[in-house]
Amino acid sequence: MLFGIAAPIVCILLIFFTFRGNSTSIRAATMYLKRDKWPGELHKSRVEAWQQTNTMYGNDYFFDIFFHLDGVPELYSAKALIMPSQMHLLQKGLPIIVKKGKNNRMAVMQIGE
Repeated sequence: MLFGIAAPIVCILLIFFTFRGNSTSIRAATMYLKRDKWPGELHKSRVEAWQQTNTMYGNDYFFDIFFHLDGVPELYSAKALIMPSQMHLLQKGLPIIVKKGKNNRMAVMQIGE
């Protein structure tokens, strides 16, 4: 009898944890959407590389944009929300403005000029 009660609960938990998606990507997207509210400094940089994610907001896609800050050789990344009609405009060297906050929070505030 105990197995009959535990089996459906285990199956429900297994389905939940399997299909809930990539929680880190969702967390980063939520942080991007609230970027105007958290404090931070704005930095100018240029796009070095980018990668499309599977996370969407409406019809727009989230991208991971990779860049350097203030001449430091370390490559940073931040989320950006890009419309499908604008995806072809992404290119290496495109100017961006990045907001850097506490705890390594980063978000692309503006792409291009």
